[in-house]
Amino acid sequence: MNGVKEKEQEIDYSVERRQYNNSNKKNKKTIIITAILVIAIIGVIALLIKQFCGKPTFKMNGSETVELEYGSVYQDAGVNAYAKFHSLNDEVIVENNVDTSKLGTYQVIYKVPTGKGYDTYTRTVIVKDTTAPELVLNGDENDTVEFGKEYTDPGFKANDGYDGDITNNVTVTNNKLENGDIEYHYSVTDSSSNKAEKVRYVKVTDKTAPVLKLNGSSIINIKTGGTYTEQGATASDNKDGDLTNKITKEGNVDTSKDGKYKVTYKVKDNNGNESSMERTILVGDSQATGVIYLTFDDGPSSNATPKILDTLKEKGVHATFFIINYSEANEHLVKREIEEGHAIGIHGYSHDYSVLYKSVDACYQNIIKLQDKIYQTTGKKVMITRFPGGSSNTVSRKYCPGVMTEISKKILAEGFKYFDWNVASGDSGDVKTADGVYKNVVNGIKPGRNNIVLMHDFSGNNKTVEALPRIIDYGLQNGYRFEVITTDTEMITQKIQN
Repeated sequence: MNGVKEKEQEIDYSVERRQYNNSNKKNKKTIIITAILVIAIIGVIALLIKQFCGKPTFKMNGSETVELEYGSVYQDAGVNAYAKFHSLNDEVIVENNVDTSKLGTYQVIYKVPTGKGYDTYTRTVIVKDTTAPELVLNGDENDTVEFGKEYTDPGFKANDGYDGDITNNVTVTNNKLENGDIEYHYSVTDSSSNKAEKVRYVKVTDKTAPVLKLNGSSIINIKTGGTYTEQGATASDNKDGDLTNKITKEGNVDTSKDGKYKVTYKVKDNNGNESSMERTILVGDSQATGVIYLTFDDGPSSNATPKILDTLKEKGVHATFFIINYSEANEHLVKREIEEGHAIGIHGYSHDYSVLYKSVDACYQNIIKLQDKIYQTTGKKVMITRFPGGSSNTVSRKYCPGVMTEISKKILAEGFKYFDWNVASGDSGDVKTADGVYKNVVNGIKPGRNNIVLMHDFSGNNKTVEALPRIIDYGLQNGYRFEVITTDTEMITQKIQN
């Protein structure tokens, strides 16, 4: 019995041990699970604390640095801010001072509420000028200019979006090309170093005909049986230079027959531009309207006489110079008058009325003394004269009554001829302008007669110098023949009054 009991007691003990062991296992598992739960709960609590009590979440949309063109519109890209599981976007304070009308660097400031204040974030905005100025050329970008002429630039304008009108900053340079054309380069840079450039191409053309100029007059009067001397012409071109040797001439002159003849001159440059001129030759008295004798008293003078001689040479006509005593410095002018085909007459060694008109002999010696000097200078014995004041002067009465009557007889007896005038220019009197001289002369010239024109070449007589080319042109265009006075010329005299 005791053994059974002991057996039963052992069995009960074993069961109790197993139950104890099982109970311990369950307790350990419960502790582990509980620990895990506690840790998880602590983590969640920590997250919740971070979420509810930590720093808000902030994210800037777009770039933190933005570059904008001057004058554009700044559109802020915005931000995203969160806290306590909700958006803070509406609560973010934005301070935007961006001014795109001014270049510079600006800051856009975002203030995010944290509960204790604000967190600040910054976006940088740079306003720049990267646009080149607008450069506009006036006129055509392809232009032309005549060879030898200065090209006039039509101009240009330059405007910049930031700097405004910068036309004054434009620089212009030109480059001559191998073919002779020209390139004009225009350049302008604004204050932000943006550059604009343009090019104008200028083609150099040659449409100008050569300048053809006749030597001498375009109208020549010749007596029947006289000699026609071809005076030729000259030609020059703005591009090709002297073309005189390329002039062609057409037409013949027969001075043995009365008539109107024409000689035509033509010249062509290397670009085919052509010029032509005609010279008219009138042969015979029937072809001439009349004769003009251009006469000049009181010379030579150092400034007027050379200009008069130049004009006569250019126009191809000749004149008669009634001279007074001259200095050694002006001897060459007397010689030039003879060498260029003009006639010289004696006006008197002195022009002082009180000296030359005090007696007949004084007047005669005044003529002879100058005759001798002219001979020494030129080798020519001059036998034509004009009395100072003319043969009809009355001032001589003051010094010697009747002197003009007696001296006129004496010089004719000595083989001289004296000449007055029938056309007065008035250039030594009241006429003060070239127009006045011209009108007096052309109004005084009459067709069908010998017209002796009185003018002067004293120093400073610019009005006559200026009128002379027009007077000659008038005579030639109206068919007058220009001649010089000789001892064979019919005397034109006025009525002697003393």
